[in-house]
Amino acid sequence: MLAVVKEDKVPGLVLKNISIPSPKDGELLVKIKGASICGTDISIYDWTPWAEGHIVPPIVIGHEIVGEVLKVNGKNPRGIKIGDLVSSETHIFCGKCYQCKIGNRHICENMELFGIGRDGGFAEYATIPIRTSWKNDKSIPLEAMSSQEPLGNAVHVVNKAGVEGKTVLVTGLGPTGLCAVAAAKAKGAKKVIGLNRGEYRRSLGKKMGADEVYDKLPAKYLNQMDIVLEMSGNPDAIKLAFEAVRIAGTIIIFGIPKKEVPVDFGKYFINKELTVKSVFGRRIWDTWEEVSELLRNGKVDLSKMITHRFPLKDFEKAMNVMKSGECGKIVLTP
Repeated sequence: MLAVVKEDKVPGLVLKNISIPSPKDGELLVKIKGASICGTDISIYDWTPWAEGHIVPPIVIGHEIVGEVLKVNGKNPRGIKIGDLVSSETHIFCGKCYQCKIGNRHICENMELFGIGRDGGFAEYATIPIRTSWKNDKSIPLEAMSSQEPLGNAVHVVNKAGVEGKTVLVTGLGPTGLCAVAAAKAKGAKKVIGLNRGEYRRSLGKKMGADEVYDKLPAKYLNQMDIVLEMSGNPDAIKLAFEAVRIAGTIIIFGIPKKEVPVDFGKYFINKELTVKSVFGRRIWDTWEEVSELLRNGKVDLSKMITHRFPLKDFEKAMNVMKSGECGKIVLTP
């Protein structure tokens, strides 16, 4: 089968013919129907310090997928059948650690990551654990099924923030930031403002429901935001989040910086008495249930941000478009 492989500890990826994997006990074999590119995949391609600390080549990358079940091997408490369309929760939990036992399986202490710590889904076929497989409602568009993870991230971010009736600033309108805009509006935010340097994604921000979008936040909004959702990981955006949020406001940190970011604790945490929280992933399976409902009832339409489609063999072209910022979500099809 064709697969996109991180073969060496250097920038770049390769397209290879490799063997179709066999599902181990407790796994599914799926035929990939669609796979979406995430910023993490770009980080792996570029071999950033984050990738260097998480990836052991060779490995098939890609974690945002939808696939048709071909084989079910082992106990199947989730009731998945051959022919079902499933997506994979990236955070593969152990079920035994303290966090798992208290319901925080998404931040399992012994977590393995699909497409990062084990072979993923930028391929014609993949194996995924039954316990982290999500059976999709077939009324949801196929491309949206492959893009549920970023929406799940956004829903978890928005739920942690408590946006109903609030003025919300979203910094960074990449795919997950765009999802945060849509989720915040769906959850009753009074006003959602999007911030992004590139005009292309500002336009997408409007399509996803932002009331206003800017490349630079107007001075009138400094110290006026009830909530800031920091989705970019950009050090300047992180600094702006602390400037933009009002006294006793809330910041949710989601974007991963590529370097250490200093913060003035006295000026922000003490003087402004802020609430600052972080998000890593999605709650399993509460967030997935919410995502499915938002897609079924039309409160979020991911087709508005899926802008490009490429065959798997053209992954290099797809990666270049993703790096340009002149895109929303990109879907690969084998």
